[in-house]
Amino acid sequence: MKQLGRVGLMLGVLALGGTLGCGDEKAEKAKEFRVKGTNFLADKNYAESTKAYEESLKLDPTQEKVWERKAFAHLQLGQTDDAAQAALKLLDFAKTPDEKAAIYRNIAAMYAKNGPMEKAVEYFQEALKINPKDTDSLGWIAEMHSQRGGARSGSAPAVPEELEKALKVYDQVIAINPDSANSYLNKRVVMAKYMEHANAMRTAAEQEAIEAAMPPKPEKGKKAVVDPDAAERVAAAKASAAAHQARIDQLKAEYDEMTKQFGEATKRAKAAQAAQATNKP
Repeated sequence: MKQLGRVGLMLGVLALGGTLGCGDEKAEKAKEFRVKGTNFLADKNYAESTKAYEESLKLDPTQEKVWERKAFAHLQLGQTDDAAQAALKLLDFAKTPDEKAAIYRNIAAMYAKNGPMEKAVEYFQEALKINPKDTDSLGWIAEMHSQRGGARSGSAPAVPEELEKALKVYDQVIAINPDSANSYLNKRVVMAKYMEHANAMRTAAEQEAIEAAMPPKPEKGKKAVVDPDAAERVAAAKASAAAHQARIDQLKAEYDEMTKQFGEATKRAKAAQAAQATNKP
């Protein structure tokens, strides 16, 4: 009986050891693939790196850093959608709303760089659902509207609808954080492009008024043709020119105010830095 008891005890130990061994084997295999993936990543063999990380994550999906590295490798391959899917897994490890917002913001930045822009906006909006006062996301959205509006290019045509959107979002950022000096500068860039566009439209309207007021040159031997709508066209063109001038004046006043606010925000930032330096032990 004692011998049978010892045999039973040994079998129990073996069975328990077998279970642990299986778990250890799985963990070791996951580690093996993880190390391979990291070595491939170091060699910039991103394709093989993603494959190795994929195998490691199948065995152990709780590896936060591996999801992060997998996202990076996909990004280097230009596989933005795959990078985004890997990065989304990081939400499972986020402990605070701010951390979750940062993950969405990082994914949005991937799409902001590689396109499509619609995806970037989608993920920035996800970040804003968590934190409506996320000035980083709002700033990115404003910048995308700014670029679409042609504000970042001297040769690109202005798109007033996009410039208007950019101005509104920059106003949101400034309302939340009036100490954001860069926001004043960025808004000025948009207003400068808008003024350039409004000035061109005013000039075109003024030229249209001049041309409408001039009767067409009569053909030789014929009477001059009178345009019955000429006066109406002149009035409409002058009204359009006046409206554009009013917009220019408004933008110029706001532009000057942004310059002033930028200077004040910069002074506040310098004062804060000086205070921190003074308070250091």
